[in-house]
Amino acid sequence: MMWFHLKRGFKGVITHIILIMFPLLLIIFFDYLYRNTGIETGLGQSKQSNATILALGFALTFQIYGSALSFETLAEDLYSPMHDRLFASPMEGRSLVLSILFSSTIISFLQTLVILLASTFLLEASISPVVPVLGVLLVSVVFHQLLGTLLVFLSKQAKSANVLITIYGSLVPMTLGLYFPLPSGRFFELLRMYGTPSALANTASLALMNADVGLFLKSFVPLLGATAFLFLVLKPLVRRIHV
Repeated sequence: MMWFHLKRGFKGVITHIILIMFPLLLIIFFDYLYRNTGIETGLGQSKQSNATILALGFALTFQIYGSALSFETLAEDLYSPMHDRLFASPMEGRSLVLSILFSSTIISFLQTLVILLASTFLLEASISPVVPVLGVLLVSVVFHQLLGTLLVFLSKQAKSANVLITIYGSLVPMTLGLYFPLPSGRFFELLRMYGTPSALANTASLALMNADVGLFLKSFVPLLGATAFLFLVLKPLVRRIHV
């Protein structure tokens, strides 16, 4: 079943192009802006280059929009006439949801990899240590796929989930300081570093790259906890899926 959902997920070529090319264009634009103008960045103090921070930030931001891979498919299968056709066969609801979640996670993670690889070759962004950072980004992907799934289960339609995800996705890069500097002060510093799940993943990734174990644990453990919490909340909702 998962192979079927993988093929189904890869069919939306235009969507994949948008979720890869648009963040790349933003990374290139803001990297050029910060390199060639006197505009102050909002990226905070880091040992990493602006290109690296921008690549991480926008890759994480577009994982939010990538959650549509799961919740739009679930809405189509569970809350449309497709439901009766699917469950006319010996279809088990939990297997369907897990298959969609796994396949959507794989596709969204691959999109993240392409964004980071392109940033590395085009802008000399440096993602190191690669494996631990990719591990953090994978947890972020899982979180957002679970979040999109929860929203569609609660609203029972893709439209409401899309609105909420779009609002969240538009706010995240601003809170990370990718577009402009945040006001000074402890509150905005905490917002940039820990204020959203994307901020936690961003801070954890940069902490790994800066070899700051304490900061990594302070940001990655809450991200893991939030992911586990969503999973636990979803379990009873998945059990309620009926034929």
